[in-house]
Amino acid sequence: MYNPTTRLLTILELLQAQGQISGSELARTLEVDERSVRRYITMLRDMGIPIDSVSGRFGGYVLRPGYRLPPMMFDEVETVTVITGLRLMQELASFPPLAVGRATAKIERVLPQALRQKSQALREVLTVELTPAHAVSSESLLTLTLAVADKQCVAITYVSASGDETKRIISPYGVVLHGRTWYIPTYCHLRDDLRLFRLDRLRAVASSSHPYHEDGPMDVRAFVFESLANMPGMFTFEVLLDADLETVQHYVPASTAVFEDRAGQTLMRCYTDDPHWLARFLAQMELPFTVQKSAELRQAIELLARRLLDSV
Repeated sequence: MYNPTTRLLTILELLQAQGQISGSELARTLEVDERSVRRYITMLRDMGIPIDSVSGRFGGYVLRPGYRLPPMMFDEVETVTVITGLRLMQELASFPPLAVGRATAKIERVLPQALRQKSQALREVLTVELTPAHAVSSESLLTLTLAVADKQCVAITYVSASGDETKRIISPYGVVLHGRTWYIPTYCHLRDDLRLFRLDRLRAVASSSHPYHEDGPMDVRAFVFESLANMPGMFTFEVLLDADLETVQHYVPASTAVFEDRAGQTLMRCYTDDPHWLARFLAQMELPFTVQKSAELRQAIELLARRLLDSV
């Protein structure tokens, strides 16, 4: 499963992540005996890595305080995972392309030559077709996700669909990407009730010391779907796809719609303010479908079909 180099890197990663780890735990992780673990520790020490031994019942190995390991050591699978993730974010266009490019360049600079070549080949060859999401501020996204994790309130300036601007204190419960839009299920202290906000409509985001309201929705994704279904200006679309549920899930992201198994077929229900986007999405899926709801989606599909026929 592991070669010697991989085992050495794994020991370094575990010491960095856990601080202290026993010889028996390292042996289980590396699938070797404890004698081999001691040999690997000696090799790392010979390379100048300051690893100390801690004796006693709860002893083990620990990195000397103040020592910092090199920040980037990826294997081939990890490299593919990271580069593909950055490529997906680039296609979503949620964040500045320059930031994605800088992150990719920094990662590739510290990769060994062989992995760097594979990473560059992956970027050049990999083609991803995603509908761009509404652009959001990476600073706002980071502030909100940290607030959710730490259960802290956030002060926001929000612009509604009609252009009205309000200042609010919110208790955020999650961040959900649905379709092309990032949403924040929250408790709004101004309205004293649960509310759903679009991240791209935030004009200011800052941490707040206001007491956090913990009684939020149990399932934030379900809350987003339910809120969108009752939101003015949103359409509810139902499409019956002539394919089983497992096949449909390979084509349609879970963040896009709600699925219902219909004995070999699949009912897809989604909510969006843009029927033309959904028409384009259905056209590129290459699965037979029947629109069950609504008239706006049928009109959007007819318009798309006419445009395609006119271009032939």
